[in-house]
Amino acid sequence: MLTVIFSSHNGGEDLKGMLDSMTRLKPPPGGWELVAVDNASSDGTAALLRSYADRLPITVLDEPAKGKNRALNRALGAARGDFYIFTDDDVLVPDDWLIAWHYAATAHPDYNLFAGRTSAHFLRKPDEWLLQGIDVSVVYATHNANLPEGPCGADCMFGTNMAIRASVFESGARFDATIGPDDTPHYAMGSDTEVALRLEREGHKCWFSSGAELKHVVPLEYLDPAWILRRGYRWGRGLARMGIAPPCPPDLLARKNLLKWALYPAMLPFLAAQERWGRQWRCMVDRGYEDGTRDLGGKKPRWN
Repeated sequence: MLTVIFSSHNGGEDLKGMLDSMTRLKPPPGGWELVAVDNASSDGTAALLRSYADRLPITVLDEPAKGKNRALNRALGAARGDFYIFTDDDVLVPDDWLIAWHYAATAHPDYNLFAGRTSAHFLRKPDEWLLQGIDVSVVYATHNANLPEGPCGADCMFGTNMAIRASVFESGARFDATIGPDDTPHYAMGSDTEVALRLEREGHKCWFSSGAELKHVVPLEYLDPAWILRRGYRWGRGLARMGIAPPCPPDLLARKNLLKWALYPAMLPFLAAQERWGRQWRCMVDRGYEDGTRDLGGKKPRWN
């Protein structure tokens, strides 16, 4: 049996659209279940989830402490399947999504980690310049359309659409509750990346499934340059927390960040718009990395 797991904090209309799309799913061989966690919502999320009990094989749990990974760990205790599919509350799934996941699970028994293709569903077409000079896969959790089916690095796993065999969690693996969305504005990003890379280091192999595809809804506010730059900062903070190699030695990075802080206000207006945007993105990632390093050293952040 397949178990689909997700958490929602004040899911709103995105959650309703996601659940509606799931009501049209074709059941896979062996059946499936949906484990949903209401993560400290203050709106009608819990009631909305339970209203689908007659249309979906859903179990609704409550996690009062804010944090996506805390909620996912809560769900693991209720899951009954042998293949866990993790997703988010702002996706749209096609009707054959679970059929494709069942095929991936059975066709590749030597793999315990799986990345399913995620593509962006923009509510408004973004300006071309906005997607250049930034890491689009980080900003919108989407895959390059040319990424082929086959073995891949675990960094291809996004929380929108990834799967892990239940046996991995039965061996004691859990999500790290200190990283990822927690309803604070400057959290360290990487809730799904952290567990994927950790499991890969333990020897688990990852397979990219192009057939198990879904769409990630991108609301209008996610096209705001200020929102994108904040995401760059959170990503940099997460990279440091996950132990990803820095772009340069930490002391040098801190000096470069201070130099940019002093020079960029006067320098950036004279650059071409595209170069200016790329430099702003890189600057925010670097600031986040510095603050992530300071987190690890027990120091207060410098840049948030």
